[in-house]
Amino acid sequence: MSKEIESRFAFIERVSWWEGRVNAAHISKQYGLSRQAASGVLKQYREQYPQNLNYDASVKGHVPTLQFKARSGNIHFSYYLYTISNSSLGIVSDTNLSIHEIETPLRNINPNQVRPILRAIREKLSIDIGYISLSSPDYLDRIIQPHALIFDGLRWHVRAFCFKNQAFRDFSLSRFNGQAVIESKAHIPVEQDLKWQTILDVIIEPDPRLNNRQKQVIETDYQMRNGQYIIKTRAALVNYLLLRLRLDSYKNTPEEQQIVLTQESRKSITSYLL
Repeated sequence: MSKEIESRFAFIERVSWWEGRVNAAHISKQYGLSRQAASGVLKQYREQYPQNLNYDASVKGHVPTLQFKARSGNIHFSYYLYTISNSSLGIVSDTNLSIHEIETPLRNINPNQVRPILRAIREKLSIDIGYISLSSPDYLDRIIQPHALIFDGLRWHVRAFCFKNQAFRDFSLSRFNGQAVIESKAHIPVEQDLKWQTILDVIIEPDPRLNNRQKQVIETDYQMRNGQYIIKTRAALVNYLLLRLRLDSYKNTPEEQQIVLTQESRKSITSYLL
């Protein structure tokens, strides 16, 4: 399947799943196609995934069936919002939607520093590049071997082997500076990054200080089963996850806290916490 068809099929799934229907007009306006061509795309999708959509004359569109199963995992609500906010229509639905994103300070990410890092990850290289930290406020050359990018919800990090510290570390992408120099082919296998290779179960549950009805609200919010929700994450990323879940500190009231780690989960991840 071509990238073009993949994109159009993903669009069909996101719109139909979240808006409850999709028709040729959606596709036509989104991709600048004639109505006939848009109908052809919709027909092609239905032929390939006949169990997902049924035509409903009352809404003049195709609606998701009870057997609907996305061909990819990209129908989460955030993907839908991204799709419509970047749509050529502005908004693809029939009703105006007011969508707002809370703005946070942008980190100073310089493409001149990002490019060699991306190349090093792709081509498995080690590079010499300037880096500044709170402990070393002057730029110092670091030879690193990067293997992954990480977004923690606020800023981007680079996971890399640091030859100075002889260990795998996280580096803030906004703190690189200077001209990067390619050193050599990477020779530290990513399999040696034990924190990256270790998968943890982070298990959350409602704050036990809540009453039973309040706990039920939290369980519904977080799609918990049997009062718990399991999040699989790499040990190298567990601190970022706790920050994003606001579990890095204990709040004074259960209404503010809402969720906590289970005792067993906290014990299992303690050795990986900063």
